[in-house]
Amino acid sequence: MLIRTILSLLTCVLLAGCKRKDAPAAVQTSAATVSSNVPVPVVTNPVSQPPPLTNPPPITNRPVAVQAMTNYPASDLYERGVAILKRKASDEEMKEALDLFRKAADAGNPAAEHAVAVSYLEGLGVPKNEEEGMKWLNKAAADNFPEAQFKLASLYARGAGVKQDSTVAAEWAKKAAEQGHIEAEYNLATLYAAGRGVPQDPTNAANWFKKAAEGGHATAQSNLGVLYANGKVFERNMAEAVNWWKKAAEQGQPSAQYNLAQALQDGKEVSQDLIEAYKWYSLAAEGGDRDAAALRNELAVKLSPAEVGEGLKRARDFKTAFLARNKESAEP
Repeated sequence: MLIRTILSLLTCVLLAGCKRKDAPAAVQTSAATVSSNVPVPVVTNPVSQPPPLTNPPPITNRPVAVQAMTNYPASDLYERGVAILKRKASDEEMKEALDLFRKAADAGNPAAEHAVAVSYLEGLGVPKNEEEGMKWLNKAAADNFPEAQFKLASLYARGAGVKQDSTVAAEWAKKAAEQGHIEAEYNLATLYAAGRGVPQDPTNAANWFKKAAEGGHATAQSNLGVLYANGKVFERNMAEAVNWWKKAAEQGQPSAQYNLAQALQDGKEVSQDLIEAYKWYSLAAEGGDRDAAALRNELAVKLSPAEVGEGLKRARDFKTAFLARNKESAEP
């Protein structure tokens, strides 16, 4: 069974990349060798050479305020700013929120410092000012605010607004990851896997992938499945691999959908379910995965028309439920 492995350098709102199918021991080192142009994270073995940096989206697509920390100074001002943003603020209200954040930031509130930083970096409620934004972002990171540390790590990894420095990126990612920031946990795992900014360390990479996976990070869950399947760091356990692939697949992670379909079709170490395999191949194929499409079509020949119809129905039902969950989670 071919297993699709994944390694993305920068994720969450800073994610971009490509993907391919490969055997567990194979290594992906260049985006030029990928078998598809689907915008999924770079696929590689977790102990590969560093993949090339990609062109991520802007620093944030979330509200200026990320989280409330009531034990910070001037938390009441910060919370009032958050409340304004939660009601889809007008331009005038954005300025009012920023004024509250600035007052809280001046009082030493790290969450507010981060909010002010993002406001200037993105031009939210104020003219865009990268110098001012970086000043506040560095202050929030120095004051131990994990989201600011995560953003700084990402900027240093990319060389965006600062001189590219993988060592500094790893340092900030580690600080955020040690505070439980899930995206930072994942990014730190990729840095250890690639040996970028830190010594290459497959065990450390695997442990941080596991932490991020347990926090719900879909690509980390897919990677963790691969780690259990190849048995290079953790003891080989296909049931556990399938468990993590299923968690990631249900979040719409294409490589996990592909791997799960292969395991269900293969049926050597988990119960065979060809209809369910057809469903997951179909979902991966709908995302543009040509390999999944080819295997789905090959599998269709072995199924009855009724079984193919059932597989397609399951895929449609999944998509409907998936879109509904995403819409619900996006609502304030």
